[in-house]
Amino acid sequence: MRMFKRRKSLGSRKTGLMVWLVPLALAGLLVWWGVPKLDWGEPWVRLLAPPEQMVLGAKTSITVKAGDADSGLREVRVAVTQGGQEKVVLNRAFPPGGEPGVEEEIPVIIEARALGLKEGQGVLTVIARDRSWHNFFRGRTRTLTKEVVIDLVPVNLTFLSVNHLLHCGGTGVLVYHLNKEVKASGVRVGGFLYRGFPRPGGEPGDYVVLFPVPLEPERPLQIELVAQPRWGREVKRTISLNLKPRRWRQDELNLSEAFLRRVAAAFGAGGEPVQGFLSVNRELRRANHEKVREICRESQPKQLWEGAFQRFRGKPMARFGDQRTYIFAGKVIDHQVHLGEDLASLERSPIPAANHGLVVWAGPLGIYGNTVILDHGLGVFSMYGHLSRIEVKPGDRVRKGQILGRTGATGLAGGDHLHFSVLLQGEFVDPREWWDPHWHRDQVQNLLLARAASRQDAASGPGGAEGKPRSRKKGSLIKRRPRR
Repeated sequence: MRMFKRRKSLGSRKTGLMVWLVPLALAGLLVWWGVPKLDWGEPWVRLLAPPEQMVLGAKTSITVKAGDADSGLREVRVAVTQGGQEKVVLNRAFPPGGEPGVEEEIPVIIEARALGLKEGQGVLTVIARDRSWHNFFRGRTRTLTKEVVIDLVPVNLTFLSVNHLLHCGGTGVLVYHLNKEVKASGVRVGGFLYRGFPRPGGEPGDYVVLFPVPLEPERPLQIELVAQPRWGREVKRTISLNLKPRRWRQDELNLSEAFLRRVAAAFGAGGEPVQGFLSVNRELRRANHEKVREICRESQPKQLWEGAFQRFRGKPMARFGDQRTYIFAGKVIDHQVHLGEDLASLERSPIPAANHGLVVWAGPLGIYGNTVILDHGLGVFSMYGHLSRIEVKPGDRVRKGQILGRTGATGLAGGDHLHFSVLLQGEFVDPREWWDPHWHRDQVQNLLLARAASRQDAASGPGGAEGKPRSRKKGSLIKRRPRR
């Protein structure tokens, strides 16, 4: 009996021990298996080498990288949202893959049209979820969002025509077509983009740009027709233009010491007379031209002028493009190019506006003295310098022939006269072309106002451009002769 009791006691002890050991073992297993599920770190997610502005075309491939250090990945979801509607691109579950500490590289193909996306803005969202027990066993998440642009139609830039009579230092007029709106477009000459404007009387997408031909360009002149999309790479076409050469007049100006001192004193240039004069003739001239470019940076997007420009009735003293050599005491001290027409008449003669326009500057302008600048639209400006009196103010709309002020000798002038210039988006061009009614009709107006019917012309191309005509449907060059 005593033996039986002892065995019963031992059995009870073993049973009690098992009662404690089993729960402890189970708890240990639970901790061993569950602690990783309670990780405190979120998963990571990123796009492989994303551009600053992501563009989604009809079919775009991207790469997503994601992972989680402790519990591993449970899923990766990719979607595009546009107009409040979400389009799911990818929803990948793990396993297989997605092990703790392993970075998964996931290729994703976004077919914008198949998803029903339209051209415009959108948001790309990538969500990575881990296998942890956080958030009621749903896991921790990491979300990456990026604004994207949906661009389903590539920019098609088509050259249509250019004026056939192109002179060095003169005006070029080029017409082109775009199949969609872009951030900027026009013609690049010498590294500067002269922007285009909607073509008056043209079809939607027709543009015209008036650009300056350099005074001493290489011939044939290579220009670039450019379209800068709102996103993506620039589209451009190189065009060769044949030019009529010009022989510029050579003009020597002998300067007296009294004149040098007067110039230096008038503009506050210190130092000895020659250095004072050079400071005005070089540095101030350069600064004034930069100011003129700034004034002419913005232009009315429509044609304000009508017909050829009216010429001030004065005797020509200096011509556009004159190559000036400045001499003092028998030595050459400077060279400059005259960028306008100097016209002399009676002192304080009334100055008429060359054409209809908007006053964008009326005040002192360095070497040009009291100056008026008119905007005639489409990037065309006229400038009137050395005035003794100004009779208009910025913002005034003026008609052709309306008096702007009186001639004078303000600024760097040796006597009473008008300095008249024509500018294209801030760059000086030969005013004599703009005074010529025949040139204006044939080389400017016919291109500006040509109607859609001109597209049916079978001409091989304008006389100024080189190359073979190509099909417009392919977005390449078409060359047409402007109607007269």
